[in-house]
Amino acid sequence: MTPKNLSTRDGSLQGISLFAAANANHERFAIITGASSGIGLAIAEELASREINLVLVALPGTGLEDVAIRLAQTHSIKVYFFCADLTHPAAPIKLFEECRQRKICPQILVNNAGFGNLELFESTDLNELLQMMRLNTQALVALTHLFIPILKQNRRSYILNLGSLAAFFKIPYKAVYSATKSFVYSFSAALRLELQSMNISVSCLCPGSTLTSARVRDILQRTSGKNPLFVQSPEAVARRAVNKMFAGQFRIVPGLHNRILLFLYSLIPEPVTEGLLLKIFKPMPALKPQLVVSIQNNAFGWGALGLANR
Repeated sequence: MTPKNLSTRDGSLQGISLFAAANANHERFAIITGASSGIGLAIAEELASREINLVLVALPGTGLEDVAIRLAQTHSIKVYFFCADLTHPAAPIKLFEECRQRKICPQILVNNAGFGNLELFESTDLNELLQMMRLNTQALVALTHLFIPILKQNRRSYILNLGSLAAFFKIPYKAVYSATKSFVYSFSAALRLELQSMNISVSCLCPGSTLTSARVRDILQRTSGKNPLFVQSPEAVARRAVNKMFAGQFRIVPGLHNRILLFLYSLIPEPVTEGLLLKIFKPMPALKPQLVVSIQNNAFGWGALGLANR
């Protein structure tokens, strides 16, 4: 089957092409950022297999529309896609407005978008570090703040924030990344307390080494490459994340080896762990500045694909 094309041009939105699919308020929707690859894509696959409609968010030029087409065809669901750089201050607001205009009332918000590095702090491009902070923390906070009033309208809603095992360690050459993930974990824990009397469950996913991209593969070869059994697939991480999210669990650490590692870390003296981390992690060449993309004003794209009469 192929998606029914209901393509129209909405004159009220400059430069935004719509593939409009009708939406009923009772339908279940999940918003997933960073959904074109890695853990975000795997979570999208997992939720789609449970017949949950999707709003996918990722950078332009990452194949997001192809992902939307495939998921809509394979699972007979409605899939909206929003192409933007969430480090742009207007992007989270624009996404919220697009959902509100289409009366999309999500039950699930997955703040997955983020990136890291493995570089000497002083040698890393400053713009890259600031963009890392904007994407890993500021965009997450903005989207959570915007969508909580919508999530409260459901009988039961879920927020899944992507932390990392790095949130619990002081990792050299990942100083800013591990700090952003510590923020995400602390923010999620506090927010869970604020919302515990409401109908919104907050979870924080803290995966260890996960094979999400070519650059991550290079990083893992420098750290856990000699222990491939400790590296998980995005699909395995996503499966546990979604199951535990729906079970209302807060801290989600996929992989028994990662949970054992956290337990042992609490028992080992700090000077010993610091020495081990310095031996495990080695810096990589810095990314070229032009690889860090910044989207200018009004450079947002929105579309939707869905199968009629599913």
